[in-house]
This record gives sequence, C-alpha cells and structure tokens, in this order.
Amino acid sequence: MANYINLNKLGIPLKNLDKSYTRKSIITKAEIIDYYIKANHLIQPHIKNKPFSMIHYPNGVGEDFFYQKECPKDAPFWLKTKAIPSSSKGEINWCLVNDLRSIIYMANRSVIEMHTWFSRLPNLKKADMAVIDLDPSGKSGFKEAIKIASAFGIILNKLNVFSVPMTSGGSGIHIRIPIKALPFSEIQDFLLKLCLIVTEAYPDIATTERIIDKRGDKVYLDAIQNAYGKTIIAPYSVRARESIPIATPLLWTELTNENLKPEDFTIKNIFKRLDSIGDLFQDFYKKKQLLPKI
Repeated sequence: MANYINLNKLGIPLKNLDKSYTRKSIITKAEIIDYYIKANHLIQPHIKNKPFSMIHYPNGVGEDFFYQKECPKDAPFWLKTKAIPSSSKGEINWCLVNDLRSIIYMANRSVIEMHTWFSRLPNLKKADMAVIDLDPSGKSGFKEAIKIASAFGIILNKLNVFSVPMTSGGSGIHIRIPIKALPFSEIQDFLLKLCLIVTEAYPDIATTERIIDKRGDKVYLDAIQNAYGKTIIAPYSVRARESIPIATPLLWTELTNENLKPEDFTIKNIFKRLDSIGDLFQDFYKKKQLLPKI
C-alpha cells in the first residue's frame, strides 16, 4: 500500500480511505487510490493533455453518482485546467489529469473511472487515435462483441493497420488505432466504412443503428463517438462495477477464447498480467499511421 503520509505532504489530504467501494468484493477507497498510483505510468499516455470528465461515486459502486465537467472551485492550485468554449454554458474550465498527484486527487474525490476526450491539446479538433466501440444491446453480450471484434481485426490486418483491442470493462470491446492526427470527419468516414463492411457480413448480430430501441439484440458498432467533445474510458482505468474490472488491452489471439470475460482483469491481477505479456499499448502513439482508402 502507498505511503499516504507522503501523499498528504504533496498537498493531497486523503479522506475515508477505509470506505468500502463495493458490496461483495470489499474493495476500499485506499485500494483504488493505490492502484492508480501504481498504474499512473500506464494511464498517462492516454489521458495527458486531454480534457477530463469527472464521474463521482461518493458512496461507491452501485450507489448514486454524478457527472461534473467544470473544475471544482476548491481544486488545488497545481491542478492544470483548460477553459473551452461551450454552447450551453459559454465556457467550461476542464481539468487536465497530467501527473501522479492529479490522478490521486481525482481518485480521492471518488472519481473511480478515467474518462477523457478523444483529442488532446494543443489541437482539440484533431485526434491521434481512432476508436471502434462495440456496444452490445438487448440480449447480445460480450461473446458477440468478441466475434465482431475478430472480424474487424482481420480487416485491419489486411489493410496493414496496427490496432489494439481492449475490454471496455463492461460488456463491450474497444479497438484503438493509432493515427497521424486527423480531423474527426476523416476518422468517422474511415470507421463508418469499416462498420458497414462488418454489418453486411454479420447482419444478425451487428448494427450501426444509433437509436437504442431499434438495435434489438445486436452489437452497436459505434464510429460516431469519435467526435469533438466526446469522451471515452482510458486504457487501464478502473470501471465502477462490483468486480472492479480494468479496461484491459488484449492480444488479438485472446479473442478466440470463448471463456474470456471482462471480469477476468481486475486490480487484483492486472500487474501479474503485465509482468507476463507487458503493456500492449507501449509506443502506441509513436505509430502515426495514415488511414488507408477503402
């Protein structure tokens, strides 16, 4: 466990460390903070200089939560922020979680999950990654998402496009593609074409229907989420669910395992996995790919 006395000296007065954040697995607030201390170096490449969206879980998983975009008025002076124009509020002062004490500050505020924009400063109108979000609806679930993800993997491999699949921590799968920074319109155009190819191949379990009630028992292939101001879960983030799963990168070969479950990866075992296979996102953003024509 971390040295919390030293953290307090950094200007982070930690509170209620013994509070249980779950009902069954009994994960405490201290354990969540300790995880983020250890995983900070893994998470930072995916959140640094990206506007950060806060979801507070003051009483833990399964209890009431609330969203917050505006930086708290009592935030420490060292927490970096960025004022961004807002059509509804004129301007929002977004937090930037750019270092260890910032991520500890968020976890101490009961922000269990790490959600950021797709794009990062200084150019928020372009993104250095493209994300295919596979979101099961109705009676569809993780098994269907895995099957569809494998289809995307085959297509991307044929296009010679490097990509990394990852559990979202819920029932879905994300596929992340590192790219040379591009406007969102170009990213969406490429991803939508991929999604149409896959829905034509798997019409019974895949859909690009944006209206939830019309999706039926199919997996929604989301390319539109790649947009200015939209947010997404960061790799290695904790998810606010009873088992405290981690949004975890996968080897493409792991998608052939029918017994694979998002709950397989938690704060209890993620570092053992990393010791075994390493960080699958290492040097991810150095691979500045151009998106091919389809």
